[in-house]
Amino acid sequence: MKISLQRKEYKNSKSIFDQESNPLKKFKNWYKEAEKKVLEPNAFTLSTSYKNKPSSRMMLLKGIDEKLIFFTNKISRKGKDIASNKFASMVFWWKEIDKQVRIEGKLKELPKKDTSKYFYSRPRQSQIAALVSIQSSKLHSYNDLILEFKRIEKKYSKNNEKIPLPKFWTGYTLDPKLIEFWQGGNYRLHQRLEFKKNKNRWIKSVLAP
Repeated sequence: MKISLQRKEYKNSKSIFDQESNPLKKFKNWYKEAEKKVLEPNAFTLSTSYKNKPSSRMMLLKGIDEKLIFFTNKISRKGKDIASNKFASMVFWWKEIDKQVRIEGKLKELPKKDTSKYFYSRPRQSQIAALVSIQSSKLHSYNDLILEFKRIEKKYSKNNEKIPLPKFWTGYTLDPKLIEFWQGGNYRLHQRLEFKKNKNRWIKSVLAP
């Protein structure tokens, strides 16, 4: 496969270097822009680490306030990574608007009531899928998973019984300590703006591409 000549040219857009001193406010503004053009603007890469061995996967963001929120299975590989190392990073890549945001911080498990509230806001079939999937475990066959899904679906279909919240299903918040904004530019002169938290103060720096 020859991929060395594959190349996307970027065009300079409005400068990202403005007077905004709050990176979370800037992130929310970029997110609103992405919502207009990006298919899944809440999709991000979550990177975790266990004994200095990193692993990454795509996730979906489910909340933004002063922290960023997502949900997952805590007995999955990522869950086990988080149990041993609370530091993680997120990357949002919005190719349709030539923007990227990189965020680093510490994870904290959400209270059970918050996890439960979100779990029961999901479609019923998604609740069942979370219950039957022992995420990252090895399957004899994919068909076994489908059969288990149908079994559980039938089990709780009588009187439309409530699907039990799996003990292994939880939510996490990432408390950002570093947020970097990137925008593609002409000739690979990309624009990069970093915010690094020092105690309760954000320090802003322009970075070379």
